[in-house]
Amino acid sequence: MVRIFLFILTTSLILSCSKSDSEGSLSSETNNSNSPETFGEWSPSYTDQTNNFVQSRTGSNGTNETREINITSNEQVVISKEKDLDINEDGDNYDIITETISTYTASEGLGSFSSSGIISVKSDIDIEIKNEGLVDIDISEINSGQIKLVANPSSGFTFLGWDGPSVSVPKSSNPLILEVDSDQQIKANFLNSIDPDFTDIGFHADSIYSKIDPNNLLSYVDAFILDAERYGVDLTYVRDHCYNIVIEDFGSFPAAGRTNASCVDSQVRVELNKEYWEQTIQPLLDHPNGFYKDPYMFGFHLIWHELGHDILNLQHTCNETPNFLNHYSACEEGSNVILQYTSKMLWFTVDTNPETSQENKGFHRAVSNYYKLINQIPITIKTPSSTHDDIPCPVPPSATLIREIGNWRFFTESGEDSYANDFCYSKERLGNNYAEYIGPSNRRKILNQSISNYSIECTLEEW
Repeated sequence: MVRIFLFILTTSLILSCSKSDSEGSLSSETNNSNSPETFGEWSPSYTDQTNNFVQSRTGSNGTNETREINITSNEQVVISKEKDLDINEDGDNYDIITETISTYTASEGLGSFSSSGIISVKSDIDIEIKNEGLVDIDISEINSGQIKLVANPSSGFTFLGWDGPSVSVPKSSNPLILEVDSDQQIKANFLNSIDPDFTDIGFHADSIYSKIDPNNLLSYVDAFILDAERYGVDLTYVRDHCYNIVIEDFGSFPAAGRTNASCVDSQVRVELNKEYWEQTIQPLLDHPNGFYKDPYMFGFHLIWHELGHDILNLQHTCNETPNFLNHYSACEEGSNVILQYTSKMLWFTVDTNPETSQENKGFHRAVSNYYKLINQIPITIKTPSSTHDDIPCPVPPSATLIREIGNWRFFTESGEDSYANDFCYSKERLGNNYAEYIGPSNRRKILNQSISNYSIECTLEEW
């Protein structure tokens, strides 16, 4: 019995020891053959590559891997405005610019980056600022091709409006909407609210009107001729004949001005009421800041009214649109028409506001209508005999003109080449000391003291 028990015990010990050695050998083999291989980062990394390239990496077991990275690109033109950089070096940061942005995108989800390319000026925005104020540019609608100019007056100043070569009609709209497909030249006009000075603003900055010298009344005629040229009307012949504007004592006559040379285009004679000029106009001229109030009140609207009678041969009108010839004498009694006078017309208008539009209050509309003869009434001459019809101005050359002014009278074959010069020098020849008829004349005709069968009497006096 003892011998059997020992055999069994010995056998058990042998088997137990053998099992332990076997398990340790299997664990080491598994670790060497079945663990996954690890890899490092792909190289080179993707940063700013613009062309396709190859990346590679090495595994923990020495395995090498490669892959091709494809780069795609697209370009976008972005419109914006200058900020801190004056790109075209024109002294301002108003300009609208275009910038080409290239975006590069890598495959394998590596991302993208953008690169700025060509920068160019799309629209050179040249803004002149008169007096104190700032102009901001709003580009929120830039994608639709528009920008907004916003005027911000400084303290103590008010914004009057915009003008300049790129503004067809001066306007006070704020903001001002502009197209950005071309260069723009604009002037922003601000006015001192306490001590207003219109120097180089609006009317007084105009290339023609700014040359008017109220102390030289003939400068008004020169400006009138140049003003007409802007609307396709040639009045240069006036310079070749006799013309003058004088200040005279009207006595009890109530008009501010008058002309008695209507119907004869080659002779211009405008008389201004001395009392009206000295009391109404001269105080503005003597102000230290010059024409500091209504720009049209230094006699411009008065003289344009009279020259409309004299040179353009126009009657008074009764029209609610802006009109230099408007006068209540032309309105029917009880008509209740509210006339627009040049002294109330606006240089800067807001077209979206019926109360201040060019149509209803615009100075420029009045000038255009004036020279284009819109809403105007031509003068006609009544013959003393019922056998003749009304004769339109200018007087036809076949007529003999009978003219009476003051205490003198003469007769002459009428027409552009005769009557004008006779009128200019008649008072001089009669010894009435009318040397103020100083306009140029290229002829001096002898008075023809004869009357034809076709006679008319021209005694028109417009005021």
